[in-house]
Amino acid sequence: MNILDTLTLFGTVALAAPIGLLGVEFLVGGRTATGVGFLAVALALVAGGYFRPSLKSIAAGRVADVATTDDGTGGTEAGDGDGDKG
Repeated sequence: MNILDTLTLFGTVALAAPIGLLGVEFLVGGRTATGVGFLAVALALVAGGYFRPSLKSIAAGRVADVATTDDGTGGTEAGDGDGDKG
């Protein structure tokens, strides 16, 4: 995890923390369904921010797949390997 991913996760946690605390407050106050709902939203925000792959890593994975794809020729022309194309 690089520094940009860490800062993004920190921002997500800063947004999800008050939502989670509101859920705990509702649970303590006896409003179970609302409290569980807010806790689920807060957990989904943090988990989504943590497990979501970044666009940069998706693009790098695609480029690596294309660059390393082997077409079965082994880098030579099809044939007997002597270089003649005929």
